[in-house]
Amino acid sequence: MLIDNNLIAYEYFKNQYVPKEVYVSGEKEETKLIDKYTSNQDGAPIMILEEDIVNDKGFGLKRGFYAVKPDKYLDFLLLYQAGKLKAKVPVISMEIYETINPKQEKVKKMSAKKYAREKEKEYRKYMNGLNPDNVEWNEANIYKLKEKNSWIIIYNSNIIQLSGVIKF
Repeated sequence: MLIDNNLIAYEYFKNQYVPKEVYVSGEKEETKLIDKYTSNQDGAPIMILEEDIVNDKGFGLKRGFYAVKPDKYLDFLLLYQAGKLKAKVPVISMEIYETINPKQEKVKKMSAKKYAREKEKEYRKYMNGLNPDNVEWNEANIYKLKEKNSWIIIYNSNIIQLSGVIKF
């Protein structure tokens, strides 16, 4: 309803009948492949492949160093070499560990100097091995099963363990 050329009322009236936002390509931003399989390798563990994993035609993974990272939906383990995606290994098992925080502390108000001192104390405790719960870690290993001609990749982090299989 356009009342006295009121633009606010006009915008309200127009938005009532305009359809919802339409995605031009038919997929949402979070499902695009460029977002799903990007190689942000900050903290990605390095796996050393000691022998070639190739099929009869010569296609596969050559020996070398690979950064292993799970994809966004934990469906695949992604193997990167020099920032390029070399392989997607399907995940066959997933274990999620529960993290329990026994002491739920209230947020304390403190000055910047006191905050810096607290962080320095935590760092000293970490260096002495007293506070390992605050450390984020991850690792990736590969094992060969000789009788089945397959390889198992196990990715471990603080809260999750993923296992993927490569078979030729």
